[in-house]
Amino acid sequence: MRDIDEALRSMNPVRTGRPADQSQLNEILSRSQNAGTARRIHTRHRWGWVVTAAAVTAGVVGYTVVDPFGVTAQPALAITPAPLRTHQSDRPAADVLEEIAGRVSGRTDTRPKPWKAEHFVRDDWALWTRIDNVQVTSAVIPEHRETWEKPDGSAHWKMTTLSPQFQNQQQRKVWENAGSVGKEPVRSSGVSSPGSGSSAEPPSTVEGMRTWLANGQDMGPGLLYEVLPERFQDHVFSPAQRAAVLRVLASTRGIVYAGTVKDRAGRSGEAFSLTGRFGGLPNKRTLVFDPQTGDLLASEEQLLKDAGKLNVRPYSVIQYSTFLTAERLQ
Repeated sequence: MRDIDEALRSMNPVRTGRPADQSQLNEILSRSQNAGTARRIHTRHRWGWVVTAAAVTAGVVGYTVVDPFGVTAQPALAITPAPLRTHQSDRPAADVLEEIAGRVSGRTDTRPKPWKAEHFVRDDWALWTRIDNVQVTSAVIPEHRETWEKPDGSAHWKMTTLSPQFQNQQQRKVWENAGSVGKEPVRSSGVSSPGSGSSAEPPSTVEGMRTWLANGQDMGPGLLYEVLPERFQDHVFSPAQRAAVLRVLASTRGIVYAGTVKDRAGRSGEAFSLTGRFGGLPNKRTLVFDPQTGDLLASEEQLLKDAGKLNVRPYSVIQYSTFLTAERLQ
């Protein structure tokens, strides 16, 4: 998955400033449409990839989505999930991160050696999720994804959509009027070939971890907040490695301790936020860590006042991931 992430990052013209490889992009989009299943396009700076079907104004009640996504009534402003509710604190982020790292670093590494696969389970949602090639903006429909990655970099995965979510009955009615897309679960699966990268363990020192996460790039705070959720999706870290990750965050400028929070799975964690324009629009990104183990529990992206041309209200959550399982299997 690291190689896939790098390929997608290299095709993103917003980040690199280079033109996108159109043939590769067309191939990816073609595979997504042919699959006819729910897909989250996992790219960097997703705002740069959004194509709007109509100009959105506050007075517009709805618009029609046209080909290639089918014809169906959709709301003018997309229905989005409620943000995580944090209990504010004035403690410095570096102090809290170092406290967790100190607690984690002395834990015993219980990962089996040798191992046959790393198993990951998570729930995802993004504003750009498509189901049966329809970009659903009338409901929040998360995806439940399981992935098994082998030491050689090969993997297989399966995904199913979860029940549509609404904050009130009016939203449910809008979704029903738009065709109830996603009412029945959509399932898909796939495999990937062995990767070309090394399966060597990441370093457990702070500087070594920083270099490993950067992977040759000039990694500022915004990129770090992009990379960390990706790495927790494709690697089971040892306690020492998790402590190093936390200390990399502790030494990164701009990170604010947002306080304690319950994630969407009902687990308590410590939230750390970064506010900026990484990706184009003003946004706040939040990472939630287990205070006892240092595991990443959740990530979330929330727009701030300026929503640009996106059909959402200011301060809307536009993407989240809930990390449920990360384990090595013998």
